[in-house]
Amino acid sequence: MGKLRTFWKGLVAGGAGVAALAAMNAAVAHDVPGPETGALGGEAGTYPWKHGQVFYRQAGAEDAPPILFVHGIGAGARSFMWRRNFLPLARDFRTYAVDLLGFGYSDKPASAPYSSDLYVGLLSDFLREVVGRPAALVAHGLSAAFAARVADEHAGLVRSLVLVSPTGADNLSARPGMTGAAFYGLLHSPVLGTSFYNAVTSERSVRDYARKQLFYEKRFATPRLVAHYYAVSHLPGAQHAATAFLSGYFNTDIREPFARLRQPVTLAWGKQDTANPIEQAGQLLRLNPRARLEVFDRCRMMPQEEHAERFNALLHDALRESSSRLSS
Repeated sequence: MGKLRTFWKGLVAGGAGVAALAAMNAAVAHDVPGPETGALGGEAGTYPWKHGQVFYRQAGAEDAPPILFVHGIGAGARSFMWRRNFLPLARDFRTYAVDLLGFGYSDKPASAPYSSDLYVGLLSDFLREVVGRPAALVAHGLSAAFAARVADEHAGLVRSLVLVSPTGADNLSARPGMTGAAFYGLLHSPVLGTSFYNAVTSERSVRDYARKQLFYEKRFATPRLVAHYYAVSHLPGAQHAATAFLSGYFNTDIREPFARLRQPVTLAWGKQDTANPIEQAGQLLRLNPRARLEVFDRCRMMPQEEHAERFNALLHDALRESSSRLSS
C-alpha cells in the first residue's frame, strides 16, 4: 500500500493530471512489442476452461509418464520460464506446460474470480481433462503452493511433486483482509491503477528485478528475457491477475496440506534466494520429513535456468524414482 501511495503522491506533486496519465497509458499500450512465441517448442493447445481459454504446450510420447510444468506468479510470468527444461524432459516424459488464466497467452478476463482457489481448481481440472492420468507436478513459487494443495485435495491426480522455492509456509500465507480489498480497489482504478501497473512493469523495472531478485548471475538477465517479460506483462488484460496477486488474493497457507502429502516431494531451492530465503525450506521439512531438499549454490529464484542441466537431472531422477515406487 505504501508503494502505491508514494507513487500517487509523486504524480500529484508533479502536476500530472488524469488526462495526461491516460495518454501515457495509451502510449505504453501502443508501443509495447509483441512477445516471441514458440520458445518452448512442442505443440500448442488450448483448454476451454469454464473461466476462459487456457493456453498450453505439449511434447513427448503420448504414452510416456506425464509431467505438468506450472510457472510462478508475477508480471510477465508464463511457461517461457521452463524453456530450458521442457524439451529435454520430453525425451523420456510426456510434458505439458500451461499458461495460467490471466497470464501469458491464456485469456485474461477482468471478471474472473482470481484467487488461490481458482488456480487450484484450474490445475485440478487440467490434470483431469487434458492430461488424463496421474502426473508429476513441477511448479515454481506461489504456484508451487497451489500444486501442493492440488496434491492434497486431489491426491489421485498427482503422483509426485518437484516444488521450486514454494511459498505459503510462513510468507504469503495470510488472506488479504480489508487492507488487501482496499488495495485491490485502488489498483483497479482504470487510469491511476494502470499508471501504477505500468510504472512497476516498465522495462527498467523488469530488468532490475531480474538482475537483483531472479538471478544470482546477472548474465542470465538477457535482453531477450527482459523483452519477453516486459511484452507479456503488457498484453491486454495482464493487469487483472497481477492486481489480485499484489492485493494478496493469491496467498494460501500450505502448512497443513504439505504435512499431509504422501506423494514423493522434492524441494529445489536457490541458496542465495533473497525473496524466499532457504530458511523456509527448513519449516517445510519439519512439516513433512518425507520431503527431500536439493540446494543450488550461486542461485536465487530460478535454478531451472541458472543450473538447467543439474535441474533437469534432478527432475529425471526424482520422477523416475516416483514411477518406480508406483509400479512396485
